[in-house]
Amino acid sequence: MTPPEEKLLFENALWRLTTRRTCRNGTEAAVEGSTLRISRNGVVREQELPRGVPAGFPRYVGDIPVLVAAYNSAAQELTSIRTEEGLLRAGAAWQGVWTRDTAYAAALGGALAAPEDFRRSLMSRVRDGVIMQDTGTGGGWPVSTDRVSWALGAWAVYRATGDREWLEQCADIITATLEQDARVLPQDTPLQPGETSFIDWREQSYPDWATPALIGSCYAFGTNVVHAVCRRLHMRMLRLLGRHAEADRREEEYDTLAEAINKTFWSRANQQYGILFTPHGYLDERTDSLANALAVRYGIAGEHSERAMQSLPRSAYGTPVFSPYKAGQQAAYHNRAIWPFVEGWVLQAHAELRDCAGFAFSLASLLSAFLVNGSHKENFNAESGESDETIQNSDSQLWSICGMLGAVYHGLFGLQFEGNNLVFNPCVPKEYAGSHWITGLHIGGMTLSVHLKGYGTEICSVLVNGKPGLPTIPLDTEGHVQIELELIPADEEQPATHFPLAVNDLPEPQWDNPTEKELRWLPVPGAASYCVYRNGKAYATVLDCHCAVSRSELYFNSFCVQAVNGNTASCLSRPFECSAPGATRCLRPHRIGQEAEYAVEKGQAWLDTRPCTSRLDFEPATLAAGTYRLRLLYCNASDSLRDGDSCALRELLIDDEYAGMILLPHNTEAGNWDDYTLSASRVLELPGGQHCFSLRYSDRCINSNGRLNQCMIRHLELTRLL
Repeated sequence: MTPPEEKLLFENALWRLTTRRTCRNGTEAAVEGSTLRISRNGVVREQELPRGVPAGFPRYVGDIPVLVAAYNSAAQELTSIRTEEGLLRAGAAWQGVWTRDTAYAAALGGALAAPEDFRRSLMSRVRDGVIMQDTGTGGGWPVSTDRVSWALGAWAVYRATGDREWLEQCADIITATLEQDARVLPQDTPLQPGETSFIDWREQSYPDWATPALIGSCYAFGTNVVHAVCRRLHMRMLRLLGRHAEADRREEEYDTLAEAINKTFWSRANQQYGILFTPHGYLDERTDSLANALAVRYGIAGEHSERAMQSLPRSAYGTPVFSPYKAGQQAAYHNRAIWPFVEGWVLQAHAELRDCAGFAFSLASLLSAFLVNGSHKENFNAESGESDETIQNSDSQLWSICGMLGAVYHGLFGLQFEGNNLVFNPCVPKEYAGSHWITGLHIGGMTLSVHLKGYGTEICSVLVNGKPGLPTIPLDTEGHVQIELELIPADEEQPATHFPLAVNDLPEPQWDNPTEKELRWLPVPGAASYCVYRNGKAYATVLDCHCAVSRSELYFNSFCVQAVNGNTASCLSRPFECSAPGATRCLRPHRIGQEAEYAVEKGQAWLDTRPCTSRLDFEPATLAAGTYRLRLLYCNASDSLRDGDSCALRELLIDDEYAGMILLPHNTEAGNWDDYTLSASRVLELPGGQHCFSLRYSDRCINSNGRLNQCMIRHLELTRLL
């Protein structure tokens, strides 16, 4: 049989992809029958391609050899990272099961292919009835709070199986998890604090001066989108279970949070979502690709959806994790890198918007990356396209695999769940025109065979089991169902979308002996002007590296500077704080113990979970009525800045009344118990008179570790603001 003609799928100045091969950076990778032939700088490597898929796996057949090869390899690689216990590791180089990796992978499309594997893997991330947070900055939860992404995977498994017992189990787990969050996280705003979901290497994305304590008090766009999606899916679970009062409360939470997300993170000036809202009241207007795609895919972006995707910066090789890149961090991992699982979500968002051009770019990025590497890798360098030019990487990365599977199921075939129905909304770019088949796809009690012909997004003909029908199948359908879908091209071709190019940001300004009367900072290369902020609000725009400061009636002022050049800006500088004489005072630890029976020695208090250190009292203070900022000078060297699960938690008591939770994350490297830093701020309204401040350990303070919950305290700092 003569092979079909080789057709061009994508081409730009740096690489091209056809139905059989890709060429980029001196590498050509070609699908030749059942062999992938990779030629890099004259060195040829041949790799046997799977001829099909493992038993029980949905089968895909189509006219595009590179797509068939990528899909079959994804199926094989998914099987290769399954443990003897039937759990799915995060990748070939990752030994454990991760909450967010498993959840995002299941929701991308993995749950349709291997629902039982994902069910077991998700449940392995539940302990004592609540979802486990992956390790992260400062010791994980509650500096990292994206464990609720688990709900996306749980819902995907339910949709694939229709298992009501699983639904009940998941609903209770999510309820317990959200209740635990509510006991610990501040409730003074609908927004949920915590670092940006999955972008958990602080030095790669946050300002250089940002501490884990500060990161834990920021509001990240991506993390809040995940919290909103969790509440929306939980509401649906509860409705299906007939728990309508609980569902109503969760729906109200979702509506309030979604409104707050759009109000806080959408920048009217730049017509895009910002990545981060800081405690200083400042919106960091970099773009988070995963967050944008999730906001579109799950309906949070609403009227902003098309603009959000059009304004998402790209590199020549795909969609970077975020942009602008952090200029001071040349190494690629989250910074200046493309992650195929993020590209998979971007692809599905384009499909949701019926944007064939955007869909085609993301699919080409996934296919070309697979071909040149011979595996669905963890990530690759956004500027060079090379997978070996990142800090770390892995073959057979779980969510990269599922990004490819989802590109077929939810992208090309447009398989979606709407209410009690399975609905098909295909998105087939013209380059991918032809025939596409999925067979052996199990959903609930039915087994689907789907044949898709043509290109575009408009269905002109539907046959269900050989009879005219609709592209909608009730989920309670039993047995084998064969569906034939034919697409009709649009009258006019969709114009190509010209995405903005991902670039570097500007370095953060560094202070140069500022005073309370004149701020001074060092010049930033490439800066055209500087924006000065006072207490989170724009104060002045200047061309030079200094700014006179007017007298303020406030007891306290915090100044930050940002370097700007056109649409490119830096992160904010480290705050320069000015307080009036006597506005700040430090209270030393006084007594330790449940009954405050132990004296403090050498001016510092050691706290852990033993009853004898369960309470720390500070020296009493007589204060004037006003607004105060409270911080603790502390050390938590239980593990590294980047890793671990032992963020310390304590209740704050004022005059023996509960006043909120205090987070004391890892602030230094493991074992460095002489390195002290300040906690995040709590702003309090205090009446005049004498006040007693205490820290207390209780069941509310149980952290992710469950055992290791320790820190050193030197003093409590109070600064009058108003």
